[in-house]
Amino acid sequence: MSLKDFRAVVAIDFGTTYSGFAYANRINPDITVNESWPGQRKTRLTMPKTNTVLQYNTSSSNPKKWTVNCWGFPALAQEPVKRARRQTSEVNNMKPVELFKLHLADNLRNYEKPYLPKGLDFEKAISDYLAQMKPLISETLDKRWPGIKFTQVRFVFTVPAEWKPYTIGILQDCIHEAGFTVKRQLNNNLEFITEPEAAALYAMKKLEEHKIKAGSSFMVVDCGGGTVDLTTRTLLPDNKLSEITERTGDLCGSTYVDKEFIRFLEKKLGFAAVDEFRREHYGQYQYLIHNFFCPRIKFEFRGDEKNDFHSIDLDIERTCPALMKYVTDEIKEEMEEDDWLIEIEFDDILAMFDPVINKILKLIRDQLASTKQRCSAMFMVGGFSESPYLVRRVKDAYKSVVPIITVPQNPITAILRGAVIYGLNKAAVSTRVLTMNYGKVKDLLFFF
Repeated sequence: MSLKDFRAVVAIDFGTTYSGFAYANRINPDITVNESWPGQRKTRLTMPKTNTVLQYNTSSSNPKKWTVNCWGFPALAQEPVKRARRQTSEVNNMKPVELFKLHLADNLRNYEKPYLPKGLDFEKAISDYLAQMKPLISETLDKRWPGIKFTQVRFVFTVPAEWKPYTIGILQDCIHEAGFTVKRQLNNNLEFITEPEAAALYAMKKLEEHKIKAGSSFMVVDCGGGTVDLTTRTLLPDNKLSEITERTGDLCGSTYVDKEFIRFLEKKLGFAAVDEFRREHYGQYQYLIHNFFCPRIKFEFRGDEKNDFHSIDLDIERTCPALMKYVTDEIKEEMEEDDWLIEIEFDDILAMFDPVINKILKLIRDQLASTKQRCSAMFMVGGFSESPYLVRRVKDAYKSVVPIITVPQNPITAILRGAVIYGLNKAAVSTRVLTMNYGKVKDLLFFF
Protein backbone atom coordinates (compact mmCIF):
# COMPACT_ATOMS: atom_id res chain seq x y z
CA MET A 1 0.00 0.00 0.00
CA SER A 2 1.24 3.48 -0.84
CA LEU A 3 0.73 6.61 1.24
CA LYS A 4 -2.38 7.51 -0.76
CA ASP A 5 -4.05 4.36 0.62
CA PHE A 6 -3.69 5.63 4.21
CA ARG A 7 -5.91 8.20 5.88
CA ALA A 8 -3.52 9.17 8.65
CA VAL A 9 0.00 8.87 10.02
CA VAL A 10 0.61 8.19 13.72
CA ALA A 11 4.09 8.57 15.20
CA ILE A 12 4.87 6.79 18.47
CA ASP A 13 7.86 7.68 20.60
CA PHE A 14 8.23 4.75 23.00
CA GLY A 15 10.78 6.27 25.35
CA THR A 16 12.81 5.11 28.31
CA THR A 17 11.10 7.44 30.79
CA TYR A 18 8.26 9.07 28.83
CA SER A 19 6.23 8.02 25.79
CA GLY A 20 3.81 9.79 23.50
CA PHE A 21 2.16 9.90 20.11
CA ALA A 22 1.32 12.47 17.46
CA TYR A 23 -0.81 12.25 14.35
CA ALA A 24 -1.80 13.99 11.12
CA ASN A 25 -4.18 13.43 8.23
CA ARG A 26 -2.70 12.77 4.81
CA ILE A 27 -4.94 15.39 3.16
CA ASN A 28 -4.60 18.07 5.86
CA PRO A 29 -1.17 17.38 7.40
CA ASP A 30 -1.38 19.61 10.49
CA ILE A 31 0.43 17.72 13.25
CA THR A 32 -1.33 17.19 16.58
CA VAL A 33 0.53 15.92 19.64
CA ASN A 34 -1.69 14.03 22.05
CA GLU A 35 -1.97 15.79 25.41
CA SER A 36 -4.72 13.71 27.02
CA TRP A 37 -3.51 10.85 29.23
CA PRO A 38 -4.78 8.64 32.06
CA GLY A 39 -4.64 10.47 35.39
CA GLN A 40 -4.39 13.89 33.76
CA ARG A 41 -7.49 15.27 35.49
CA LYS A 42 -5.81 14.90 38.87
CA THR A 43 -2.83 17.02 37.79
CA ARG A 44 -4.79 19.53 35.67
CA LEU A 45 -1.75 19.83 33.44
CA THR A 46 -1.40 19.36 29.71
CA MET A 47 1.15 16.63 29.13
CA PRO A 48 2.66 15.90 25.70
CA LYS A 49 3.87 12.55 27.06
CA THR A 50 3.13 10.19 29.90
CA ASN A 51 5.45 8.09 32.04
CA THR A 52 6.73 4.83 30.58
CA VAL A 53 5.62 2.96 33.67
CA LEU A 54 3.39 -0.05 34.32
CA GLN A 55 1.85 -1.25 37.54
CA TYR A 56 1.15 -4.97 37.63
CA ASN A 57 -1.08 -6.89 39.99
CA THR A 58 0.15 -10.36 40.89
CA SER A 59 -1.88 -12.98 42.67
CA SER A 60 -0.32 -14.69 45.67
CA SER A 61 -1.97 -17.91 44.51
CA ASN A 62 -0.52 -17.56 41.00
CA PRO A 63 2.62 -15.35 41.11
CA LYS A 64 3.37 -16.08 37.43
CA LYS A 65 0.19 -14.32 36.30
CA TRP A 66 0.91 -10.67 35.54
CA THR A 67 -2.08 -8.39 35.03
CA VAL A 68 -1.71 -4.69 34.22
CA ASN A 69 -3.45 -2.62 36.88
CA CYS A 70 -2.63 0.81 35.42
CA TRP A 71 -0.09 2.52 33.19
CA GLY A 72 1.50 5.91 32.64
CA PHE A 73 1.25 8.59 35.30
CA PRO A 74 -1.22 6.66 37.54
CA ALA A 75 1.28 3.79 37.77
CA LEU A 76 3.81 5.91 39.65
CA ALA A 77 4.17 5.01 43.31
CA GLN A 78 2.39 7.22 45.82
CA GLU A 79 3.81 8.64 49.05
CA PRO A 80 4.78 5.79 51.42
CA VAL A 81 2.42 5.02 54.28
CA LYS A 82 3.66 5.42 57.85
CA ARG A 83 5.72 2.56 59.18
CA ALA A 84 3.18 1.84 61.89
CA ARG A 85 0.45 1.31 59.36
CA ARG A 86 0.38 -2.10 57.77
CA GLN A 87 0.09 -2.38 54.04
CA THR A 88 -2.73 -4.52 52.72
CA SER A 89 -1.99 -7.64 50.70
CA GLU A 90 -3.49 -5.86 47.70
CA VAL A 91 -0.86 -3.09 47.92
CA ASN A 92 1.91 -5.65 48.41
CA ASN A 93 0.81 -7.39 45.20
CA MET A 94 1.16 -4.19 43.14
CA LYS A 95 4.43 -4.25 41.20
CA PRO A 96 5.60 -1.00 39.54
CA VAL A 97 7.82 -1.57 36.51
CA GLU A 98 9.78 1.06 34.56
CA LEU A 99 12.91 1.61 32.41
CA PHE A 100 12.22 -1.72 30.66
CA LYS A 101 13.17 -0.23 27.29
CA LEU A 102 16.82 -0.26 28.45
CA HIS A 103 16.75 -4.07 28.30
CA LEU A 104 16.96 -3.63 24.51
CA ALA A 105 20.35 -1.89 24.81
CA ASP A 106 23.12 -4.12 23.43
CA ASN A 107 25.91 -2.35 25.30
CA LEU A 108 24.50 -2.92 28.78
CA ARG A 109 25.68 -5.92 30.76
CA ASN A 110 23.00 -7.92 32.53
CA TYR A 111 23.84 -6.57 35.97
CA GLU A 112 23.57 -3.00 34.61
CA LYS A 113 20.07 -3.49 33.25
CA PRO A 114 17.14 -2.06 35.23
CA TYR A 115 15.26 -4.10 37.79
CA LEU A 116 12.40 -6.32 36.65
CA PRO A 117 10.35 -8.42 39.08
CA LYS A 118 11.09 -12.13 38.99
CA GLY A 119 8.97 -13.88 36.38
CA LEU A 120 8.43 -10.83 34.17
CA ASP A 121 10.44 -10.43 30.96
CA PHE A 122 11.04 -7.12 29.22
CA GLU A 123 9.32 -8.20 25.97
CA LYS A 124 6.06 -8.71 27.85
CA ALA A 125 6.45 -5.36 29.60
CA ILE A 126 6.99 -3.56 26.26
CA SER A 127 4.06 -5.37 24.61
CA ASP A 128 1.82 -4.69 27.60
CA TYR A 129 2.70 -0.99 27.65
CA LEU A 130 2.02 -0.55 23.94
CA ALA A 131 -1.20 -2.58 24.30
CA GLN A 132 -2.35 -0.13 26.99
CA MET A 133 -1.59 2.82 24.71
CA LYS A 134 -3.40 1.29 21.71
CA PRO A 135 -7.03 1.93 22.85
CA LEU A 136 -6.18 5.55 23.65
CA ILE A 137 -4.74 6.02 20.16
CA SER A 138 -7.78 4.34 18.60
CA GLU A 139 -10.20 6.48 20.62
CA THR A 140 -8.27 9.67 19.81
CA LEU A 141 -8.23 8.96 16.07
CA ASP A 142 -11.92 7.99 16.03
CA LYS A 143 -12.88 11.30 17.66
CA ARG A 144 -10.93 13.16 14.99
CA TRP A 145 -11.87 10.99 12.01
CA PRO A 146 -14.91 8.83 12.87
CA GLY A 147 -14.76 5.29 11.55
CA ILE A 148 -11.02 5.23 10.87
CA LYS A 149 -9.40 1.78 11.23
CA PHE A 150 -5.84 0.84 12.16
CA THR A 151 -5.42 -0.68 8.69
CA GLN A 152 -5.86 2.86 7.33
CA VAL A 153 -3.07 4.24 9.51
CA ARG A 154 0.66 4.30 8.87
CA PHE A 155 2.48 3.89 12.19
CA VAL A 156 5.97 5.33 12.54
CA PHE A 157 7.96 4.19 15.58
CA THR A 158 11.13 6.01 16.60
CA VAL A 159 14.24 4.05 17.64
CA PRO A 160 17.67 5.03 19.02
CA ALA A 161 20.45 5.47 16.46
CA GLU A 162 22.65 2.77 17.95
CA TRP A 163 20.07 -0.04 17.94
CA LYS A 164 21.10 -3.14 16.01
CA PRO A 165 18.80 -4.75 13.40
CA TYR A 166 17.89 -7.62 15.68
CA THR A 167 16.92 -5.19 18.44
CA ILE A 168 14.50 -3.38 16.14
CA GLY A 169 13.15 -6.80 15.21
CA ILE A 170 12.33 -7.48 18.86
CA LEU A 171 10.43 -4.19 19.05
CA GLN A 172 8.62 -5.15 15.85
CA ASP A 173 7.45 -8.36 17.52
CA CYS A 174 6.26 -6.41 20.58
CA ILE A 175 4.33 -3.99 18.36
CA HIS A 176 2.58 -6.94 16.72
CA GLU A 177 1.81 -8.58 20.08
CA ALA A 178 0.29 -5.27 21.22
CA GLY A 179 -2.14 -5.40 18.30
CA PHE A 180 -0.88 -2.59 16.08
CA THR A 181 -0.25 -4.78 13.03
CA VAL A 182 -2.24 -7.63 11.51
CA LYS A 183 0.85 -9.43 10.22
CA ARG A 184 4.10 -9.96 12.08
CA GLN A 185 6.06 -9.23 8.90
CA LEU A 186 6.86 -5.63 8.02
CA ASN A 187 4.60 -3.79 5.60
CA ASN A 188 3.69 -0.22 4.70
CA ASN A 189 1.48 -0.04 7.77
CA LEU A 190 4.63 0.12 9.94
CA GLU A 191 7.76 2.24 9.56
CA PHE A 192 10.80 2.88 11.74
CA ILE A 193 12.91 6.02 11.88
CA THR A 194 15.89 6.76 14.08
CA GLU A 195 15.38 9.40 16.74
CA PRO A 196 18.07 11.79 15.45
CA GLU A 197 16.72 11.47 11.92
CA ALA A 198 13.22 12.38 13.11
CA ALA A 199 14.65 15.26 15.14
CA ALA A 200 16.53 16.51 12.07
CA LEU A 201 13.32 16.60 10.03
CA TYR A 202 11.70 18.67 12.77
CA ALA A 203 14.74 20.96 13.01
CA MET A 204 14.57 21.54 9.25
CA LYS A 205 11.37 23.52 9.88
CA LYS A 206 13.33 25.80 12.23
CA LEU A 207 16.23 26.55 9.88
CA GLU A 208 14.61 29.53 8.20
CA GLU A 209 14.16 31.50 11.44
CA HIS A 210 17.91 31.13 12.06
CA LYS A 211 18.68 32.16 8.44
CA ILE A 212 20.39 28.86 7.65
CA LYS A 213 20.50 28.44 3.88
CA ALA A 214 20.93 25.54 1.47
CA GLY A 215 24.41 24.05 1.62
CA SER A 216 24.77 24.71 5.34
CA SER A 217 25.19 21.91 7.86
CA PHE A 218 23.59 21.57 11.26
CA MET A 219 23.74 19.07 14.11
CA VAL A 220 20.87 17.61 16.09
CA VAL A 221 21.56 16.39 19.63
CA ASP A 222 18.63 14.37 20.91
CA CYS A 223 18.89 14.10 24.69
CA GLY A 224 16.39 11.59 25.97
CA GLY A 225 15.86 9.60 29.11
CA GLY A 226 18.00 6.61 28.17
CA THR A 227 20.07 7.59 25.15
CA VAL A 228 21.62 10.67 23.59
CA ASP A 229 21.68 10.46 19.78
CA LEU A 230 23.40 12.76 17.29
CA THR A 231 23.34 13.36 13.56
CA THR A 232 24.79 16.06 11.29
CA ARG A 233 22.83 17.11 8.21
CA THR A 234 23.21 19.36 5.20
CA LEU A 235 20.23 21.29 3.87
CA LEU A 236 19.91 20.67 0.12
CA PRO A 237 18.54 23.20 -2.41
CA ASP A 238 15.28 21.26 -2.90
CA ASN A 239 14.47 21.43 0.84
CA LYS A 240 15.69 17.91 1.49
CA LEU A 241 18.26 16.69 3.98
CA SER A 242 21.52 14.91 3.35
CA GLU A 243 23.31 13.08 6.16
CA ILE A 244 27.05 13.72 6.16
CA THR A 245 28.09 11.74 9.23
CA GLU A 246 27.15 8.48 10.88
CA ARG A 247 24.38 8.72 13.42
CA THR A 248 25.97 8.18 16.81
CA GLY A 249 24.68 7.76 20.32
CA ASP A 250 25.34 6.41 23.78
CA LEU A 251 23.59 5.55 27.02
CA CYS A 252 23.93 8.91 28.76
CA GLY A 253 20.36 10.18 29.00
CA SER A 254 18.74 11.75 32.03
CA THR A 255 18.12 8.45 33.87
CA TYR A 256 21.89 8.12 34.28
CA VAL A 257 21.81 11.24 36.44
CA ASP A 258 19.27 9.35 38.56
CA LYS A 259 21.77 6.49 38.79
CA GLU A 260 24.46 8.85 40.06
CA PHE A 261 22.04 10.03 42.75
CA ILE A 262 21.54 6.40 43.80
CA ARG A 263 25.33 5.94 43.92
CA PHE A 264 25.48 8.94 46.23
CA LEU A 265 22.97 7.23 48.53
CA GLU A 266 24.94 3.97 48.39
CA LYS A 267 28.01 5.79 49.65
CA LYS A 268 25.98 7.24 52.52
CA LEU A 269 23.93 4.20 53.50
CA GLY A 270 25.78 1.22 52.03
CA PHE A 271 25.44 -0.51 48.66
CA ALA A 272 23.79 -3.62 50.11
CA ALA A 273 21.15 -1.60 51.96
CA VAL A 274 20.12 0.41 48.89
CA ASP A 275 20.19 -2.66 46.64
CA GLU A 276 17.98 -4.68 49.00
CA PHE A 277 15.62 -1.72 49.34
CA ARG A 278 15.33 -1.44 45.55
CA ARG A 279 14.54 -5.13 45.13
CA GLU A 280 12.07 -5.45 48.00
CA HIS A 281 10.37 -2.04 47.93
CA TYR A 282 10.57 -0.82 44.35
CA GLY A 283 7.50 1.40 44.81
CA GLN A 284 9.27 3.50 47.46
CA TYR A 285 12.46 3.44 45.38
CA GLN A 286 10.47 4.80 42.44
CA TYR A 287 8.83 7.44 44.66
CA LEU A 288 12.27 8.56 45.85
CA ILE A 289 13.35 9.22 42.24
CA HIS A 290 10.14 10.69 40.80
CA ASN A 291 8.86 12.67 43.77
CA PHE A 292 12.05 13.80 45.46
CA PHE A 293 15.11 13.74 43.21
CA CYS A 294 13.56 14.79 39.89
CA PRO A 295 11.38 17.73 40.99
CA ARG A 296 13.60 19.05 43.78
CA ILE A 297 17.06 18.53 42.27
CA LYS A 298 17.35 17.30 38.69
CA PHE A 299 14.77 19.55 37.04
CA GLU A 300 15.84 22.68 38.93
CA PHE A 301 19.64 22.51 38.99
CA ARG A 302 21.35 25.24 36.93
CA GLY A 303 24.94 24.73 37.99
CA ASP A 304 25.68 28.45 38.36
CA GLU A 305 24.13 29.07 41.76
CA LYS A 306 26.92 27.88 44.07
CA ASN A 307 27.10 31.12 46.06
CA ASP A 308 23.33 31.21 46.53
CA PHE A 309 22.80 27.48 46.89
CA HIS A 310 21.04 26.13 49.96
CA SER A 311 21.61 22.50 50.82
CA ILE A 312 18.69 20.14 50.33
CA ASP A 313 17.66 17.67 53.02
CA LEU A 314 16.51 14.18 52.08
CA ASP A 315 14.25 12.88 54.86
CA ILE A 316 14.68 9.10 54.68
CA GLU A 317 12.02 8.44 57.33
CA ARG A 318 9.39 10.32 55.32
CA THR A 319 10.43 9.64 51.72
CA CYS A 320 11.56 6.00 51.82
CA PRO A 321 11.02 4.58 55.33
CA ALA A 322 11.51 0.96 54.25
CA LEU A 323 15.17 1.74 53.50
CA MET A 324 15.91 2.25 57.20
CA LYS A 325 15.65 -1.42 58.13
CA TYR A 326 18.39 -2.45 55.67
CA VAL A 327 21.02 -0.03 56.99
CA THR A 328 23.77 -1.63 59.10
CA ASP A 329 24.02 -0.85 62.82
CA GLU A 330 27.07 1.41 62.51
CA ILE A 331 25.53 3.59 59.81
CA LYS A 332 22.13 3.42 61.49
CA GLU A 333 23.58 4.92 64.65
CA GLU A 334 25.01 7.86 62.69
CA MET A 335 21.75 8.37 60.80
CA GLU A 336 19.70 8.34 63.99
CA GLU A 337 21.92 11.12 65.36
CA ASP A 338 21.09 13.09 62.20
CA ASP A 339 17.34 12.30 62.48
CA TRP A 340 17.62 10.24 59.26
CA LEU A 341 18.32 13.40 57.26
CA ILE A 342 20.90 13.39 54.45
CA GLU A 343 22.22 16.82 53.48
CA ILE A 344 22.81 17.24 49.74
CA GLU A 345 25.28 19.99 48.85
CA PHE A 346 26.00 21.82 45.59
CA ASP A 347 29.13 19.75 44.85
CA ASP A 348 27.17 16.55 45.46
CA ILE A 349 24.74 17.49 42.70
CA LEU A 350 27.57 18.45 40.35
CA ALA A 351 29.00 14.97 40.89
CA MET A 352 25.65 13.48 39.83
CA PHE A 353 25.42 15.47 36.59
CA ASP A 354 29.01 15.77 35.42
CA PRO A 355 29.86 12.12 34.55
CA VAL A 356 26.77 12.02 32.31
CA ILE A 357 27.22 15.45 30.75
CA ASN A 358 30.91 14.78 30.06
CA LYS A 359 29.89 11.77 27.94
CA ILE A 360 27.49 13.99 25.99
CA LEU A 361 30.19 16.60 25.40
CA LYS A 362 32.49 13.88 24.05
CA LEU A 363 29.77 12.65 21.68
CA ILE A 364 29.40 16.20 20.33
CA ARG A 365 33.17 16.63 20.03
CA ASP A 366 33.50 13.38 18.09
CA GLN A 367 30.58 14.30 15.83
CA LEU A 368 32.12 17.69 15.01
CA ALA A 369 35.47 16.04 14.28
CA SER A 370 33.91 13.51 11.89
CA THR A 371 33.13 16.11 9.22
CA LYS A 372 35.29 18.74 7.52
CA GLN A 373 32.28 20.94 6.87
CA ARG A 374 31.57 23.75 9.32
CA CYS A 375 28.57 23.18 11.58
CA SER A 376 26.35 26.27 11.35
CA ALA A 377 23.91 25.37 14.11
CA MET A 378 23.19 22.84 16.83
CA PHE A 379 19.65 21.96 17.85
CA MET A 380 19.19 20.30 21.24
CA VAL A 381 15.94 18.35 21.55
CA GLY A 382 14.46 15.72 23.85
CA GLY A 383 13.40 15.94 27.47
CA PHE A 384 16.93 16.15 28.91
CA SER A 385 17.60 19.24 26.77
CA GLU A 386 15.29 21.11 29.15
CA SER A 387 18.01 20.82 31.82
CA PRO A 388 19.46 24.33 32.29
CA TYR A 389 22.79 22.89 33.44
CA LEU A 390 23.19 20.58 30.45
CA VAL A 391 22.42 23.38 27.98
CA ARG A 392 24.85 25.75 29.72
CA ARG A 393 27.65 23.17 29.66
CA VAL A 394 27.13 22.50 25.95
CA LYS A 395 27.09 26.21 25.10
CA ASP A 396 30.18 26.91 27.20
CA ALA A 397 32.07 24.08 25.49
CA TYR A 398 31.12 24.73 21.85
CA LYS A 399 29.87 28.31 21.40
CA SER A 400 33.22 29.27 19.85
CA VAL A 401 32.88 26.47 17.28
CA VAL A 402 29.14 26.43 16.53
CA PRO A 403 27.63 29.93 16.14
CA ILE A 404 24.04 28.91 16.91
CA ILE A 405 23.23 26.52 19.77
CA THR A 406 19.53 26.47 20.53
CA VAL A 407 16.75 24.51 22.19
CA PRO A 408 13.59 24.84 20.05
CA GLN A 409 10.18 25.33 21.62
CA ASN A 410 8.70 22.10 23.03
CA PRO A 411 11.88 20.05 22.57
CA ILE A 412 10.25 16.99 24.14
CA THR A 413 7.92 16.62 21.12
CA ALA A 414 10.50 17.28 18.39
CA ILE A 415 11.01 13.59 17.60
CA LEU A 416 7.27 12.92 17.44
CA ARG A 417 6.69 15.79 15.03
CA GLY A 418 9.65 14.77 12.88
CA ALA A 419 8.42 11.17 12.72
CA VAL A 420 5.02 12.34 11.47
CA ILE A 421 6.75 14.46 8.82
CA TYR A 422 8.68 11.36 7.74
CA GLY A 423 5.50 9.26 7.56
CA LEU A 424 3.86 11.88 5.36
CA ASN A 425 6.86 12.51 3.14
CA LYS A 426 9.62 9.91 3.16
CA ALA A 427 11.28 11.75 0.28
CA ALA A 428 12.37 14.51 2.67
CA VAL A 429 15.43 12.44 3.51
CA SER A 430 17.67 12.36 0.48
CA THR A 431 20.90 10.54 1.30
CA ARG A 432 22.28 8.79 4.34
CA VAL A 433 25.57 7.56 5.64
CA LEU A 434 24.46 4.11 6.79
CA THR A 435 26.38 1.78 9.05
CA MET A 436 23.85 -1.01 8.59
CA ASN A 437 20.53 -1.97 7.06
CA TYR A 438 17.73 -2.34 9.56
CA GLY A 439 16.22 -5.77 9.44
CA LYS A 440 15.44 -8.90 11.32
CA VAL A 441 17.58 -11.79 10.24
CA LYS A 442 15.03 -14.54 10.81
CA ASP A 443 12.39 -12.78 8.66
CA LEU A 444 14.82 -11.29 6.12
CA LEU A 445 13.09 -7.93 6.46
CA PHE A 446 14.56 -4.50 5.89
CA PHE A 447 13.07 -1.32 7.20
CA PHE A 448 14.94 1.18 5.06
